[in-house]
Amino acid sequence: MLEKAVGYLITDINGIYIDGTAGGGGHSEEILRRLGQGGKLFAFDKDSEAITFCEKRFAAELEKGAECRLTLLNGSYTLACSIEGIGGKIRGLLLDLGVSSRQLDSRERGFSYRENARLDMRFAGEGTTAEALLNTAKEEYIEKILRQWGEEPFARTIARCIAKKRRAAALRTTFDLKDCVEESVPGKLLQRSLSRVFQAIRIATNDELTELESTLNGIVPLLAQGARLVIISYHSLEDRIVKNIFRTNAGINVNERFTLMNTANHVPSLTILTKKPIIPDEEEIKINIRARSAKMRVAERI
Repeated sequence: MLEKAVGYLITDINGIYIDGTAGGGGHSEEILRRLGQGGKLFAFDKDSEAITFCEKRFAAELEKGAECRLTLLNGSYTLACSIEGIGGKIRGLLLDLGVSSRQLDSRERGFSYRENARLDMRFAGEGTTAEALLNTAKEEYIEKILRQWGEEPFARTIARCIAKKRRAAALRTTFDLKDCVEESVPGKLLQRSLSRVFQAIRIATNDELTELESTLNGIVPLLAQGARLVIISYHSLEDRIVKNIFRTNAGINVNERFTLMNTANHVPSLTILTKKPIIPDEEEIKINIRARSAKMRVAERI
């Protein structure tokens, strides 16, 4: 949904924009293509390899000196809420959530159950690895992760298997975790469970949902009037958080669990431009099967 996402995002070609998930630079490239000479793009990524890749991809732009419109930042998009001097001037924030195709295809990162690799799963090279989490967390907490962030129906059985196996030998690789799922889930349901389990552990390892909530709520006051938030999610919990934060800031009562501010005396700060999420069409899914679960929501500062 590259064209649609950037089309919604850019409302002023000379404005300041944030690509919070630079990845391989696809969205950043399209944003820069549409920006005027007075425009500015801050592109974030926790993955240092992504930043190195983008430095090469955008070498010509970065060599423009004072006329350069791009700043690459190796860090979480949460830092977008604290960029000095641009509060109130941001014209748009784009987040393309989850793990990138490049990261999934990188065997040594441990994101995929299809390749045997160390259980890392970190977007950045710091913090607790998935390996440490699975070998030290209480069985009940692992079950909670799988049930709450993976929506996995076999969460208890899988968590019990993980706890049992690690008593004999620590879980070290993606195939160690895969074995636990295979022993706990009927064959015909296995592929979906593998996807949910690996996704849940990745979300927990990177604290993704907390970062998403704090960023969306922190960025709204920093947006210029008419600025856009364009969020692409791939997981029902991500999409629910985006939907309900948008609704809360639009002055619409939502489920208490996701209400992050008191709406009783709250003046709406957003208007929702997508009453239902935008999803990729069949042609895009044929080109990129990983896009099939994408949902895009857009809101505008008022």
